[in-house]
Amino acid sequence: MKKIKIISTSFLFVCVLPLFSQLLYGQDSLKTEMLNIETLKRHVYSLAADSMMGRKTGQFGQRKAAIYCKSEMEKLGLLPLFSIDSGASFVQHYTFDFVTPLGFMKFPPKLRFMNDIKRATLNYSESNSTSIKGQNIGSWIAGNDKKEEFVVVSAHYDHLGRNGRSTFHGADDNASGTATVLAVAEKFRSKINQGLKPRRSIIFVLFSGEEDGLLGSKYYVSFPPFPLEQIICDINVDMVGRVDREHRKKRDYVYLIDGFDFPEIRKILEEVNEAKVGLKIDQTYNSKDDPNQYYYRSDHYNFARKGVPVLFLMDGEHPDYHQPSDTADKIEYDILQKRATLIFETAWELANRDKF
Repeated sequence: MKKIKIISTSFLFVCVLPLFSQLLYGQDSLKTEMLNIETLKRHVYSLAADSMMGRKTGQFGQRKAAIYCKSEMEKLGLLPLFSIDSGASFVQHYTFDFVTPLGFMKFPPKLRFMNDIKRATLNYSESNSTSIKGQNIGSWIAGNDKKEEFVVVSAHYDHLGRNGRSTFHGADDNASGTATVLAVAEKFRSKINQGLKPRRSIIFVLFSGEEDGLLGSKYYVSFPPFPLEQIICDINVDMVGRVDREHRKKRDYVYLIDGFDFPEIRKILEEVNEAKVGLKIDQTYNSKDDPNQYYYRSDHYNFARKGVPVLFLMDGEHPDYHQPSDTADKIEYDILQKRATLIFETAWELANRDKF
């Protein structure tokens, strides 16, 4: 029989308890707090409702959606992002001139931006131009010791409007992304309420005019509320609520696009995903030469062309893409919740990491 050594109770308590405490702390520190699925669902159903009339930029439905997004940011107690005269505002107004009608394409038209103080003029022809007013909605949280550096979380909230009696609801494109930004903002507010303030400042911005040629984000980077060189990364979210045909059997995925220009930032997202969420990070379309041209088709592109690091997340295309049938009941909310959680965890890590 093997001899058993007797260890005193006091010795066991002194030696083992700290190790046990570290184990418990380690488990707690790795615990993932999923974003609230009911919050995501509420935002998607609100933004994709018939009453929003498809959220076409320059029309009543888009302005109504802007009021909704502004109200949600105000409720969270976020700071208004934009300056208006001597005050602050959650709304950035802009006017653009259409010269070449694009229908439902997402490629930039030849256009001119205007406001009362500044102009950003591009080469264009003034013949048959139509002026349309749009609004970006934005808020921010001031950081702690690195508050002069910023992490941007963005999405577009506009869609295609109506065609006769048909409403293009845009539940996935892009109520899902808008809901994600609002839910991420709510999670940051919750952390602050717990006494956990991010080191860097966080910007939450929702663009209009994306469907007409990335207009809102083009104006934003032309007249940014804070210098673009102070932005660590723009995390842009456009269509994250559905599952495409290629992933029906393995639904836990998200497409990532950054043009392979920002490997350090991309690595952080991959590390966070592995530790916290466990989605498949699919980079099938992560190429500037991909025939689908996704790199150029959402608002992150206007940041990237200015040299700002970007991470663009999406779910791919599905049969309801740009159809009236893109409705809130078809969103796969469990998958949306996981993707939104990954976006929050990545933004949190970027906001708090010592250096890059």
